[in-house]
Amino acid sequence: MKKILTLVFILIALTALHGQNKKVADAVQLFNDGNYDDAYMQLKEVLADPGTLSGDYLPLAYQYLANARMQVLRVAMEGGDNDGLKGMQHALMESYYDYRQALETAGDKLRSDILRDLSVLYHPLIQTGLVALNASGDRKQAEKVRASALQTARLYLEAARDISPTYLVSDLLGQAMLAMGDSLGASAYFSESIAAYREEPPSPPDFLLAYVFFRKALIERYSLHDPRIALKTLQEGEMLMKKEYERVEAIGGLTDQAASEYQNGLDDLISFELDIYLSEPSLIDEAILRFREAIALYPADYDILIAYGNLLENIDMKQAIETYEAATAMDGSKDLGFFNLGAAHNNMAANLYEQALTLEDDDNAGRLYGEANRHFIKAFTSMEQAYRLNPGQPATISALVQIATTLGLEEEAAFYSKKLAALSGQ
Repeated sequence: MKKILTLVFILIALTALHGQNKKVADAVQLFNDGNYDDAYMQLKEVLADPGTLSGDYLPLAYQYLANARMQVLRVAMEGGDNDGLKGMQHALMESYYDYRQALETAGDKLRSDILRDLSVLYHPLIQTGLVALNASGDRKQAEKVRASALQTARLYLEAARDISPTYLVSDLLGQAMLAMGDSLGASAYFSESIAAYREEPPSPPDFLLAYVFFRKALIERYSLHDPRIALKTLQEGEMLMKKEYERVEAIGGLTDQAASEYQNGLDDLISFELDIYLSEPSLIDEAILRFREAIALYPADYDILIAYGNLLENIDMKQAIETYEAATAMDGSKDLGFFNLGAAHNNMAANLYEQALTLEDDDNAGRLYGEANRHFIKAFTSMEQAYRLNPGQPATISALVQIATTLGLEEEAAFYSKKLAALSGQ
């Protein structure tokens, strides 16, 4: 009697199993006929108890549940059907998880079909992640809203990366991790992004890749406090940018926008590199060589000349003055060059004056006093030009008061003292 009951239960189970499998097959047919809503609802019902499915029917049910959901979403969006969109806020991620569930039990043939369908989600996922990432940086939004957007960005971008770990998605994930305060995690993603780009360079090249190197170097410079590693990253970025430029130029596909992105990206990498050299006294010898290379590459770059002048002030004040003079001759509309030139002349004069004080030889001392005086006059002239270009700069006016007093120019000292007092509201 027990054996008979057992056989009855097995037959009932097999009948139920067959019935559920048939429902999956019917739902697939509904989907192929364009009845996406019916297919979606039937597959949701069947998968409420996935244990009732056998063989490939289980992964097939998950695959077509995801397919049907995406089609329901598409039709609703194209038709502006708000009712149809209800409950579809998380359709992308739900379908991603369904495809992943399907892959767990799929055979080889079905697996390739699922992977094909899963790949379609890559662009919508990365686009949604990017929108959320941008929203997380909107300072007009409440902190909780921005934090939620950042978590959403990470979730969608991680799903996109799981589908295809391209350089773009790894870069965006790095930016998300950086916004979350995880510098090491961000750096790892930026490294992954660079490696992915090298392995499979896009056509045409993406010159915005420069900023992946830039962000990675920022972490190395300011979070890891390793200027040499940061310099290496920046230099690698510059080399890859130039290689990519040559590649696109060789095939004649360089647009004006691409050329602009290339130049801006390369300029920013070089500027950051020079900033590091400028702030690291231990790298002074390398810095001099690198600045000379940069000036040869960008002979008309005002900012590089100014930065080089700053560097030279610690080594050779005369060369610093010559560099600032070259910058002001190149662009006489900016006050910074004239201010730095005036400050350099003032420092040169002060050094000469101190040297003269130590000499017992009156003739040599007099010669140094005279030379110092000439530098003070040049300092005053340069500072006045800086003032004319930017009369609202307190540092310039303070310098003019000091130099005028040193030169015994009482009227000028009084004039600029009043200007300084007016500027400070006294």
